[in-house]
Amino acid sequence: MNPSNAARKANALFSTPTLSRRQMLGATAGAVAALGQGSGWAQSAFPSKPLTILVPFTAGGASDIGARMLAPELSRLLGQSVVVENLAGAGGAIAMQKLIRSPADGHTLLYGGLSESLLIPMINPAVNYKVEDLMPVALAGASPVVFVVRPDFPANTVDELIAMARKSPGRLSFGSAGIGSFAHVMTEVVKERASVFMVHIPYRGGAQILTDVIGGQLDLAVTTVTNAAPMIAAKRVKVLGVSSKARVALIKDVPTFGESTALKGMEMQVWAMLFTPKGTPEPIANQLSSAINTALELPAMKAMRTKLGADLPYLLNATQAREFLQAEQKMYLPVTRRIKPE
Repeated sequence: MNPSNAARKANALFSTPTLSRRQMLGATAGAVAALGQGSGWAQSAFPSKPLTILVPFTAGGASDIGARMLAPELSRLLGQSVVVENLAGAGGAIAMQKLIRSPADGHTLLYGGLSESLLIPMINPAVNYKVEDLMPVALAGASPVVFVVRPDFPANTVDELIAMARKSPGRLSFGSAGIGSFAHVMTEVVKERASVFMVHIPYRGGAQILTDVIGGQLDLAVTTVTNAAPMIAAKRVKVLGVSSKARVALIKDVPTFGESTALKGMEMQVWAMLFTPKGTPEPIANQLSSAINTALELPAMKAMRTKLGADLPYLLNATQAREFLQAEQKMYLPVTRRIKPE
């Protein structure tokens, strides 16, 4: 499927009147009213014991911050303690494998991102889990990516970058945090859409990429607005475009990919979702979804997303979260089939 068509399909799923933000908020509020505030959530059989949110990375990252902000609010709503457990390693596979081995009773969740939840298992069967092993219950947030180059780079827009790549195939390089990372796969989608070839340079993590772009060892960095923000503010890098549907306030003068000729209509985001193991009963998944969505709308959670440069474009119940994940899988499947694991 053409990536832009898949993206439009995903957008259509969550922009129809039945899935509008206002109605989702109303549905969430109705669930809260039905169950009662605070300990009222615990009047049903679930939850019957403390909950755990697994984070596939070390403390201090965006996933960890999001999970730790969410945990006390879920505890208040569900009437049970909620513990965050960091299980870093193997690109997120260790935490993912623990989740799918856990009882499918809703007491173990995982705060997972695009790379470890969807892209890596699509590319590398050796990680021993599949996206089908996961049951999404809520979208936690989303962030666009930016194309970043050094200040004296000849191109000033995405279209000019594409023109350079077409003129000299293989001359330009881009870096990512490894094979199967969001930066790698998203750029492969862009390359396919624009019919260009740029050399992929995988790193063992993303910290060095922007440094090498500034130093001229690498032409292009593909990263989130949050990661690039300090260097953008210091004018140490130049931003060519942002992958969001609308321009981002923090870099309001930077056009979107969709505004370009080469990538017209394209929209991509790095997202985070809350998952439970496959087979979690629907009533429990729906109860978790309602509680999570209620917590995500609190002022403190909104402020956290703003600080992290993330957004919550729509609230999704458990069924809609599955539809969202399926649409994302369709968009990335053609590219991931051609990527060989390390």
